Amino acid sequence: MGRTILALVLVVVGLNAAHAELKAGAAKRSIVPPFPTQMGGYFDRKDNFTGVSRPVLARALVCNNGETGVALAVADLIAVSRNLVDGIRAKVAEVTGLKPESILVSATHSHSAPSGFQGSGLLGPAEDVRLTEFLIDEIAGAIIDAHAAMRPAALGFSYGRLDGVTVNRQQNNDVVDPDVGVLKVQEKGTRNTIATLANFTGHPVILGGDNLLLSCEYPGVACETVENVVGGVAIFTQGACGDVTMKRSGPPFEEVTRIGRVVAGEIISTSEQITPGEETDLRSHWEPVTVEPRALPTPADAEAAIAVAEAAHKAAVDAGKPEYIVKDLSREISASKTTASVARAAAERPDSLQAATQASVHVMQIGPLVAVGIPGEIFVEYGLEMKRRVAQDVKRPMILVGYANDYIGYIITPRADATGGYEKAISRVAPTAGRTLAEAAMAAVRLIVDN
Repeated sequence: MGRTILALVLVVVGLNAAHAELKAGAAKRSIVPPFPTQMGGYFDRKDNFTGVSRPVLARALVCNNGETGVALAVADLIAVSRNLVDGIRAKVAEVTGLKPESILVSATHSHSAPSGFQGSGLLGPAEDVRLTEFLIDEIAGAIIDAHAAMRPAALGFSYGRLDGVTVNRQQNNDVVDPDVGVLKVQEKGTRNTIATLANFTGHPVILGGDNLLLSCEYPGVACETVENVVGGVAIFTQGACGDVTMKRSGPPFEEVTRIGRVVAGEIISTSEQITPGEETDLRSHWEPVTVEPRALPTPADAEAAIAVAEAAHKAAVDAGKPEYIVKDLSREISASKTTASVARAAAERPDSLQAATQASVHVMQIGPLVAVGIPGEIFVEYGLEMKRRVAQDVKRPMILVGYANDYIGYIITPRADATGGYEKAISRVAPTAGRTLAEAAMAAVRLIVDN
């Protein structure tokens, strides 16, 4: 297979003038590290990557309507950290003149990619400074390349729909987001595609923790397939997938290809039905938001909870309880062990727990579309709610861009706090964080978006 790894970047430069000429350019770069480094996604995977299964790119789209600038970047990484984003923003600003706070950087959340957010979590590996510097150079380079490739363009947006390919893993039901959001960026006066910006919601965890081959996972396959059919640069943004995963039914590497093509098919179908319009409005608003930290047990109390969970599980097995009860209690043991790991790490590194409370929201209007950036793994209920509220308040479609500008971990709902599970166990912020971020994002939407 190819030996390149790609990251993904979208840049937009904005203006309020109703009849300004919009220009757009797109580019992509490899971000395969030319040195050994660890992969993100699984805490028990300690070895360095040994090769490349599928390429991971840095993809960029830049739009300019004559006055101000905005950037949205998406990398095929597990996540991005604040220091990584700050470095990218500074380098792009120096070359292009874009304001740092107008640049959004996010991740597709591939679990088989270089660990771009190393050093920012409680349980991840130590930071690899070489990797951080390399990713800053290449992701920023993709944005700069796209900026240099701009030409007159037009934008159009529509939703497709993809049912039956995802499941809510926290609730084990169909509370998912089936929307496939597609922004078509076309060369003005022609049908030549400059870029296709897509948004879908589903964890890229098809390849497991025993895999040591770098891979863009299904989002990268979707992008490659779209590019082969419609041309230009395809860009995949991950939605509110904190509790949503992909349905799988075969060998993992084959499923990466199959699922990527399924998603690509809906992106292509939707794109081909979009007629770009004359709208050139581009706006951006970034602001810091403080959320509450999670109330963690002491390490001693967390260890005691493991013993309680194990005793309950044994009692259920001995009593011949139904299988679903035994499975639930088994999951509770696993969650208790994860909570204990987080509690120990937080006791050793309280600064990391506190850092997760320093979140942000980033709202962009890209022609007809509103994009809302959230810095973590927010649950799908919040994404669905915000889409409805944006449509009601400003009469525009919305995509939620997860893993944006930083990584504060899982952003669960109060319901998930009550029912428990892995996502609650590994979280670093309080179950109120999602509401705080959603309301901050909605206020920003109402502030900047012209309806």
